[in-house]
Amino acid sequence: MAISNLEEPMEVFLKKVDEMVKFFEEKKMESEAREFKLLIAQVKVMEEDFSGALKVYEEIVKEEPSDFRPYLCQGVVYTLLRKNDEAEKQFEEYRKLVPENHPYKKYFEDNTKILSKKLEKGGIEASI
Repeated sequence: MAISNLEEPMEVFLKKVDEMVKFFEEKKMESEAREFKLLIAQVKVMEEDFSGALKVYEEIVKEEPSDFRPYLCQGVVYTLLRKNDEAEKQFEEYRKLVPENHPYKKYFEDNTKILSKKLEKGGIEASI
């Protein structure tokens, strides 16, 4: 019941975020547009729209292949889907690109390991 009550506000929210993406794209502010695209993809993951999230992450990679974040996020989504080979490919690309001194590097790596272990033990259910 609570989820259905949130669907309409979430649609309104996503519409507003999409408007921001278009605004920044029109202004040729690609970095800002990418931030909002990442937000859209994260909402899709929360809604368990994994294929929709992956499409957004892939679009971001095409636009800016040197951004490590969509690779990390795709790795997490593929891990949730138990597509471990594809997840590892994404994590490998993430590891190549993430700056060594990035403040959250260790946090990201520790949490993806924890997620993988939980999935191996069957602690999290996921489907596409």
